Amino acid sequence: MEISSELQGILRELGIYANEACDRCARILGPVRYTRGGDSSVWCSRQCRDGADSHAPGTCWSCGASLTGLRRGTKFCSGTCRKRENRKSPIALISRDERLKTHDLKVGVKVLAVSTQPGLFHAAETR
Repeated sequence: MEISSELQGILRELGIYANEACDRCARILGPVRYTRGGDSSVWCSRQCRDGADSHAPGTCWSCGASLTGLRRGTKFCSGTCRKRENRKSPIALISRDERLKTHDLKVGVKVLAVSTQPGLFHAAETR
């Protein structure tokens, strides 16, 4: 965001020549600024621009290890990290011990016994 002319005058008296401040935290920007293509906003850091869940480019999304030597576009350093990150999803956080919620479903179950041997399920005849 642009700094007002009044504030620029005060900063110039202190020997600070700045025209912009971070759009998120209002920190005065120096020569390094973070932008996004097609957006006129400027930020002081990757965390301000992308949020707290941001990670450094070229690192594993799970453990933060370097991805040098791996294919372009790779997000994880190994299958283990990929699986570890996928297990963090909200779907996988349901406990295995938690009973399934059936919302009072009532399903009638009929057990049908079929015998292939004659007389197996019939009452024994007495002689």
